[in-house]
Amino acid sequence: MKRISAEYIFTGKKILKRGIIELNSNGEITKVTDTGGKISEQQSLEFYNGVIVPGFVNAHCHLELSHMKGMIKNTTVKGLPGFIDEIISKRNFPDNLQDYIEKADKEMQMKGIVAVGDISNTDDSFTIKKNSSIYYQTFIEAFTVSNEKVIETFEQAANNYYKLKKLNLSGTIVPHAAYTVPHNLYEMISKYKNETSKIISVHNQETPGEDELIKNKTGTLAEVLIKKGFQLKDFSYPGNSALETNLYYLNKKDNILLIHNTFSKEKDIETAENFSDNIYWVFCPLSNLYIEKTLPNLPVFFKKNVKTCIGTDSYASNTELSILSEMKVIIENYPEIPFEQLIKSATINGAKALKIQNKYGSIETGKTPGLNLITKFDFEKMTLKPESSVKVLVS
Repeated sequence: MKRISAEYIFTGKKILKRGIIELNSNGEITKVTDTGGKISEQQSLEFYNGVIVPGFVNAHCHLELSHMKGMIKNTTVKGLPGFIDEIISKRNFPDNLQDYIEKADKEMQMKGIVAVGDISNTDDSFTIKKNSSIYYQTFIEAFTVSNEKVIETFEQAANNYYKLKKLNLSGTIVPHAAYTVPHNLYEMISKYKNETSKIISVHNQETPGEDELIKNKTGTLAEVLIKKGFQLKDFSYPGNSALETNLYYLNKKDNILLIHNTFSKEKDIETAENFSDNIYWVFCPLSNLYIEKTLPNLPVFFKKNVKTCIGTDSYASNTELSILSEMKVIIENYPEIPFEQLIKSATINGAKALKIQNKYGSIETGKTPGLNLITKFDFEKMTLKPESSVKVLVS
């Protein structure tokens, strides 16, 4: 039995001042005590100067791109079209790819991440996921350049899905983005395994040219895709925006993770929220700055009290895989967003998005969420400092 306390505990649902968490040898929380801030020296009680939060949930990552750190310089990338051009040219997988993937997985563990929503175009990361202490929800991503490739593309995705299931790992076949999935392929993805509710991830409104492509099949993004072999004549986009096109195909009963949303506007938020109660808005701020040199209008999302989550994206567009660092950049740019709300985005909201809230995401009796200690915390403003760091207390 372990008993832990700190100056504050952010449970993922409320804040406890000098509360006490009791855990058994399996890391399961057996009791959470609200002391009202009054705590005395007690035998076998570990007290920490900092704040305790649940293990982080990284709602969006590309683990199989872990070999690409530094390959695409953020100083030379000119928005998502330029990034796509670079990544298609440079993503060739090395012979020692497994070493890179394993290193990235270990890094996330060290940085307090206990669960990940991970994009896979191949099966390269499956074995490492199977042996990891991190819980992975794998999104087997499908996209193609023309109608001629639809059947082949879907069969490859289905083959990877069955490989994943043989390893007893959780996963779903998902679309990459509205602009890279022809009608027939999107229909096949949406209807696959439709007897139960699923978890769907899709990149959404990551660049201004995305909506222009959907409307007119013109613009910089369209030009790059055509150069890379996309037959845009085969694509029919049933909507005036990427968001509308995605919602046209997706099922309301599924959990829908909209990724990036860098250029989503207030009317887009309202459209999505009116479509379904199962919308989760996933933000990867360091990746957004790396690629588009800007951030989503996050205060609008938080003011509307929608379900927000945080991801790291990949080493192709980031220098580290740290949820704490993502929160820091949000606070630096939007100090009006309360830390308590960010913690929910980094923990319980992500757990709900991945349908693992029975185990992860909040500090509650019966759960094994992992416990992180954040040190060098600004107790006066109740928020992170640039020098704040994370230490894993219970993995």
